[in-house]
Amino acid sequence: MPNGIILTGGKTVRVLQLPRVTTTAIAGNAQLVMYDVAPEEDEAFDFDPGANRATRLDYVLAAASGALTGALNVLWQKEFDLESAKSWGDEKVSGFVVKVAKTAGMTKKDATIEDAIRFLEKSFPMAADKLAAEFGWSLQHHLRDFSHHPSPVGLACSILMQFTGKGYGTDTDGRFVVFDLPAVAYDPECQLIGRNFAEKIAFGTVFWALHLVSDMAGSSSTPGKGVGIPGAFLSFLKELSSLPLFQGLKVPYSRSKDGFITIQQWISKLFNGTAIKTKGGKNIRFDLRAEIGLLDQALSQLKAVIANEVIVRCLYMLTRLKTELERCEVSSVSDLRRVKPANFLPYNSRALTRMVTVASSIFVLTNLSIAAVRAGVESKGNGGEFARKFFLRVNFAGVGRLAFALHADWGYMAEEIAEAWDERAKRRQDVFDGFHFYALDADATRVAYSLKLAAVRHDYFNDHDEKRMKLKRRWTRAWRTSVAEGLGVDSGDYFLNEGQACEALEVMSHAKAGRVRALLIAQELLDFVPYQRLGVAGDKDFKGLKAGTSWAKDKFPQKQDAVDRDALKALEDRRCGYERDLSGTIPKMVLGGLAVAAVTAGTAGLAVAFAPGIAVSLVGGSFVGLSGAALANASLAALGGGALSAGGFGMAGGTAIITGGGAALGLLGSSGIAVAASMGEDYGRFVLQECSRLLAFLAVAVDRCPHEAPTLVKSAGDAVRRSVNGIHEDIARERAKGDRKDNKLLKQLDGGLGYMESCLKQIEKMQERVPLDDGGTRLETGV
Repeated sequence: MPNGIILTGGKTVRVLQLPRVTTTAIAGNAQLVMYDVAPEEDEAFDFDPGANRATRLDYVLAAASGALTGALNVLWQKEFDLESAKSWGDEKVSGFVVKVAKTAGMTKKDATIEDAIRFLEKSFPMAADKLAAEFGWSLQHHLRDFSHHPSPVGLACSILMQFTGKGYGTDTDGRFVVFDLPAVAYDPECQLIGRNFAEKIAFGTVFWALHLVSDMAGSSSTPGKGVGIPGAFLSFLKELSSLPLFQGLKVPYSRSKDGFITIQQWISKLFNGTAIKTKGGKNIRFDLRAEIGLLDQALSQLKAVIANEVIVRCLYMLTRLKTELERCEVSSVSDLRRVKPANFLPYNSRALTRMVTVASSIFVLTNLSIAAVRAGVESKGNGGEFARKFFLRVNFAGVGRLAFALHADWGYMAEEIAEAWDERAKRRQDVFDGFHFYALDADATRVAYSLKLAAVRHDYFNDHDEKRMKLKRRWTRAWRTSVAEGLGVDSGDYFLNEGQACEALEVMSHAKAGRVRALLIAQELLDFVPYQRLGVAGDKDFKGLKAGTSWAKDKFPQKQDAVDRDALKALEDRRCGYERDLSGTIPKMVLGGLAVAAVTAGTAGLAVAFAPGIAVSLVGGSFVGLSGAALANASLAALGGGALSAGGFGMAGGTAIITGGGAALGLLGSSGIAVAASMGEDYGRFVLQECSRLLAFLAVAVDRCPHEAPTLVKSAGDAVRRSVNGIHEDIARERAKGDRKDNKLLKQLDGGLGYMESCLKQIEKMQERVPLDDGGTRLETGV
């Protein structure tokens, strides 16, 4: 029953005719279904809370959480300071050593750190200490001897020492070395090497760990202050630097003669305290105690980050719980059984992911703002001091959380960007709808390019200077490649020869609205100026090349019967005439023969300016030298994400019609500022040229295509009127800013606006001469 409404899952009781709810009867029946057992609510009604997007309230709550915790971070975060970190680490490590010694069996009351170290050294000796001389004695042997490293490598070297009788580490130059244990290490009265497998493992692990505890707070002679052991980070650097890959690697060091020292020397200086000094000149050892203090300072950053995370997730849960209770109409405790926890628990939710991203972003911005203000006040204009104080107060944990949040949210962001782009494309389509009459379809574009190729070939074949002819042929090959790449077609198969192109034009002209399409192609051909810069390697070789013949005017009219010589002359004469009318003068550039070149250069410059939103196909200068309707189709193909031959969104939907008058007029309603800023002083001239082109096309089309004229003129009038209104809005918006820097830009916009308003008046005059057919349909000549 394709036209019926069917509810499945139960037993059919009765079939009813659908009621009439409109003036048009609806065919079909409805089946009334009765269930023997009521379906579970999951089957009756369900939705996926994870697919719901964040609401405005979610954004506000998330931003508030980020701002609050970002401000509280000032109270919770410790500022990075190595001296205070070392002091804090000394205190904590000393207390830890005493606790471990007591746990290991030390019974002395009121034991000091010195007592604890002596007890652990005596109770848990390590064979590696017998190699202290080989590894640099007290200042360096804990760093150079890998078995004194609190790292996986240190543990492995300790166990290997038990089974091989060898110590592993580096020499004074940082190269990896192996030393044999002396005989004293095997003295049975002071057992340092295990006698069996179990003892070797015990000595290599348990004794190793407890011996490191005795060393981390210094020696018994200098308890709490002397040489300790390297921390996990410095141990890793030392082990890594012993690899052949890092031998000879140098790092900047201001106190050396040449300003550099090897990385091995730098690591040693960090450990013995000669690399870092306080403002008072005191040396600071970068050992385990310093690393523990820095870790405490780093962990202090987590408090605000965790608080932000918890607050956001709680806010999400509370708002969703409220929604879930309302959805389930909970009015008693027994109604709670209908509540689904998955609909409000704070995990696996698109909205929650966005809330975390917003909260993390605001948290980082708040933290950076406060850090910058405090650093600015304390540095008193000293740039170096400002940078130091600023970075020491940055919450790097928050920055890391933001990075993870953005990564988790990127998929949703990409989807929303794509949707926003589609919506923007639809809005732009509304602007360009009136210019469909002024764009070529795929077939007409191919004919236009093929005719241009024929014109260039005719020119260089008739050039009697062999060197110049070779340069022109090189330019032609580069131009063909540029066009093919922009359209996504095969250069060898795309272009028609002269005869095929003219024949295709004739066939096209006899189809519906074909005469209009033929005029568009003719205008393209007339405005084509060969040997312009293409933005490719070797462009400078083509400088100064000019066409010596005019195939479009001399030969083209004889090759086909779609567009005669009179029509070509009318297109050119009308354009020059309208240019004089719009500007109120006779521009010297027109009289000097530069009008066409200005059109070409202006169109290309405009299209490049629209790379972010419209003319993405022109990035890299691939279409410099192209203009009008052909440029429109190149942009459409690239913007659509597919080759012209294969179609795509751009060609199918006409999202960005960049074409002659379309470029000058249709885009200005929403992007006038961008156009004027990108073109500078050429902006007014460009608008003048493009308006003249549009008017010339309309005038000739009115004379030669009377059936299509009403629609052409009306479409042009509507589109230009929209564009004029858009520029007025742009100017008003910029003037409201009150920025004097924009005066030049506003002057350019005013100039272009004047030409467009004059253009609109000319179109209105045409409308008076060409009665509009209200019952007709819009002419479909473009995409």
